[in-house]
Amino acid sequence: MKHRVLIFVMVTFQCLLSSMVFAQSREVTGRITDPNGHPLTASIMIKGASGSGTSSGANGIYRLQVPESADSLIVTSVGYLRQAVAVKTNTVNVQMIADAGFNVEEVVVIGYGTQRKGDLTAPVATVNMEEAIKRTVATPMDAIQGSVPGVQVVSGGAPGSTPTVRIRGVGSFNNESPLYVVDGMFMDNIDFLNPNDIEDMSVLKDASGAAIYGVRAANGVVIVTTKRGKLNTKARVTYNGYAGIQTPTNMLKMGSGQQYADYAAAIGRQDIVDASISRFNEPGNTTVMNTDWYGELLRSQALIHNHNVDVQGGSDKITYAFGLNYIDQDGIMDAENFHRKYNIRMQTEARVTDWLKVGFTAHINNFHNFQPNNAAFRQAYFASPLYPVYDDKLELADPIKFGSSDPIGIPTGFWFNNPIAAAYYNHNETKGFQILPSAYLEANFWDNKITFRSQLSQRYQSTHNIQYNPVYYIDNNQRADRSYLRSGQGRNSNYILDNLLTYRDGAEKHHWSVLLGQSTREERWRDTWVSANDVPPSQEFWYAGQGAQGLGSATGYGENGFRNAGVSVFARGTYDYDNKYLLTATFRADGSSKYQTKWGYFPSVGLGWVLSRENFMQEQNLFDLLKIRGSWGLLGNDGIQPNAGYAIVNSGNNFSGIFGSIGSTNGSRVPGYRVGRFFTQVRWEVVEEWDAGIDFALFNNRLNGTVDYYHRETKDLAFSRPIPFMWDRVYGNWGTVANSGWEFGLNWADKKGDWGYRIGANATTLKNRVTDLGGLANIMNGFPEWAAEFPSRIEVGQPINYFYGYEVQGVYQNQAEINADPIASRYNEQNPGSPILPGYLRYKDQNGNGELDESDRINLGNYLPTLSYGFNVGIEYKGFDLGVVLQGVAGNKIHNLNRAMRRKYPQMNADAAFMEGLWTGEGSTNTYPSAEGSVAAWNLQASSFFVESGAYLRVQNVQLGYSFNLTPSIPFRVFATADRPLIFTNYNGFSPEVSGMGFDANVYPVAATYSLGVRASF
Repeated sequence: MKHRVLIFVMVTFQCLLSSMVFAQSREVTGRITDPNGHPLTASIMIKGASGSGTSSGANGIYRLQVPESADSLIVTSVGYLRQAVAVKTNTVNVQMIADAGFNVEEVVVIGYGTQRKGDLTAPVATVNMEEAIKRTVATPMDAIQGSVPGVQVVSGGAPGSTPTVRIRGVGSFNNESPLYVVDGMFMDNIDFLNPNDIEDMSVLKDASGAAIYGVRAANGVVIVTTKRGKLNTKARVTYNGYAGIQTPTNMLKMGSGQQYADYAAAIGRQDIVDASISRFNEPGNTTVMNTDWYGELLRSQALIHNHNVDVQGGSDKITYAFGLNYIDQDGIMDAENFHRKYNIRMQTEARVTDWLKVGFTAHINNFHNFQPNNAAFRQAYFASPLYPVYDDKLELADPIKFGSSDPIGIPTGFWFNNPIAAAYYNHNETKGFQILPSAYLEANFWDNKITFRSQLSQRYQSTHNIQYNPVYYIDNNQRADRSYLRSGQGRNSNYILDNLLTYRDGAEKHHWSVLLGQSTREERWRDTWVSANDVPPSQEFWYAGQGAQGLGSATGYGENGFRNAGVSVFARGTYDYDNKYLLTATFRADGSSKYQTKWGYFPSVGLGWVLSRENFMQEQNLFDLLKIRGSWGLLGNDGIQPNAGYAIVNSGNNFSGIFGSIGSTNGSRVPGYRVGRFFTQVRWEVVEEWDAGIDFALFNNRLNGTVDYYHRETKDLAFSRPIPFMWDRVYGNWGTVANSGWEFGLNWADKKGDWGYRIGANATTLKNRVTDLGGLANIMNGFPEWAAEFPSRIEVGQPINYFYGYEVQGVYQNQAEINADPIASRYNEQNPGSPILPGYLRYKDQNGNGELDESDRINLGNYLPTLSYGFNVGIEYKGFDLGVVLQGVAGNKIHNLNRAMRRKYPQMNADAAFMEGLWTGEGSTNTYPSAEGSVAAWNLQASSFFVESGAYLRVQNVQLGYSFNLTPSIPFRVFATADRPLIFTNYNGFSPEVSGMGFDANVYPVAATYSLGVRASF
């Protein structure tokens, strides 16, 4: 009994003591922010008091009862360093310090807002712009080639050319480009931006992340935020620039003059060789001419230089930023072709009151492009080396004595025109400017829990294109008897008005946010052109129209354009419990004037589970972060033709008939009519996508990575299909196509003393399949003008636009092999005048019926890589740094149309590999036909002989830099860069980067760039 009384007294005393201690407590409040001042969700614990703590809400604000005896708080947040903060007053604000090795948890830009990457449930990729600007390229998307899993960038070689960008495959026959959002404005591309202007770039790859953009997001979304000032920062001026030399790489070696002469003799055209020797050599000299047309067409060096000045700063209430940059890029074609671009960027934001801020951003872009005549590269492949660039013996040639193949017996025309003359007699110039202003106001209420933002973004662009062909004469085919002028004016005028209401709050371990938005937009585009003949060569007379300076009335006129409007409402909700269980849901309703179906609805949902924050994971030392996530959503693609709501009726003699003719009596004409357009209720294409992924960080955040599996299916695929018993076609939503694959990203970074290093890799697989064509068996497609001879095909169960033809198994080595082959022996029986001979290609009999027929044609591969990958390595030692980036693709095919064109033009030249590889007798090769066979119809059918691997590995970028301080306040960096210096590929062409459907008709070569640059801040 005494023991019980004693225990009761002790417990009572302890409770009284605890009550007295906690009675002497106080309420501490404050706000937790990230390094940029944005609110942050964090855990706040009392040091030394286990289990006593709270969490800050989405607005960063917390409240906590703290004993008077407590001297500090412990603040933690995923992705930031743990901080112990002294409690000296009742208000304790904490600005967290980012964990440098924990890039997985950076704050990223998403649709209409920002979010910690650790809270994301969608695979949003962020671009390291510090690494991207090391590339000596003119466009931002070229700068990220090979660095973002799931994003394929196909670069062009022409100065200022727009790269092809595909996110997670191709799901449309109409439009494969992503939506670009630049400071809130919708754009078709971001070529106008200088990479130095960009602060943040995020790629929304899946439906959960992109569904907030609804009907425009089917091909993914690239969000760009340009550089802005920061509060309480002194004005800082930064110069970043370089100058470099571009040189052709992977030069395609063509057949030499002697090789061509031997080849011409073998195919029965010795007359070409004799005519060349007779015309261009001294008597007795039988040496053949050897004109290197690519060597004549390409410069060995072309200049590129880029200069950027950036000013940023801010007071306690106003931030500002100003940027000015200029890029000048000459083309490596030895003719007038260049890209010049001036950019001005302005930004300011003012905190009018504690709860209201206003801002303004503007981009002013002025550009001047001179487009080359790319047909010259195709003609350089065709051109015989047996005639010169210039020929003084052509008396009628004017104003320049360019040479012609006509005197040596090769008729000219488009394919055999002098390529140097074709490049020279070309004037295709575009000048223009663009303005992108945006203004916004943002108001915060209720302790910053509620935010209202209204933003008006606009775009105005004006372009002027001049094409001029002068009077000239080379021969009867390559000539212009009258000058020709075409002047075109294009205008874009768009606006977007966004109104956003955001609510962020939390209670203990629960955190949530709700976004409600409304958007209105209008897009206008108008293009008009006028043409005239007999225009003087002086540019002061390049005007068309009655009363124009030096000209009469125009001879041609045309106009095109569109005007579309849209209105949208959307919502997004996020929720997390203790930063462990994550939920994101979005919904957008889009109204469009383009289609009879006015409204589309695009929901999405994403879930995440941060396993590394679970109690059962606290004892392990392997994972610093382990998160599983999954998402599903719907997206739209309105980049297809709008409704054709009216019919075109054709009449005239072609559609009429004569009836009632008897003997010599003529009948009467009865008018006929034909409907030339048919109404269909077209609607946008719809993408349904799901994604499952894992994010992880290990070894004290030195290793981090991500793995995703995606499956996206495009429904209501729009295309034209034939109408039975008619020549016409009808456009509508008929098909379905699916893309699926894996994405991997892995990065390691560490530092040991003065040494630091990083290694990164990414890879993406792609399986593309057509799953429905609305009942059609297949659709034939191909390169314009050559679709019949060398088709691509769209078929259910196969990838989009695969190359369709016969499979080559080798070369017939002797007559016995021909006689033993049922296909060859039957063909020779049916075609005794043009039999198959030794040195001809052997095709595989797929169905074993002993005959080469349509059923023997198969899928020879297509242009989409099944694997895309990239690697990067960086080393730092004191002030020195070295970085190397590699990029490549595999599994794709290229149709070498350059070689295939021999079907119609046997006297054309060929690349050296073709010439050197020709079959010359039994056992010489089992790959190439004989010279005689190379011009025979049997060997010039669509086959695997013309379809080559498009795989390559490119050294994308190498940069060596040294950083030091000119003064304590002036950091300075010098660097040397080699961009695209090497490529490893087996493709027989200038570049395996071929846009479009993978047909190579001699693309503009991609150049290597070697440059020196400096970066300094003052």
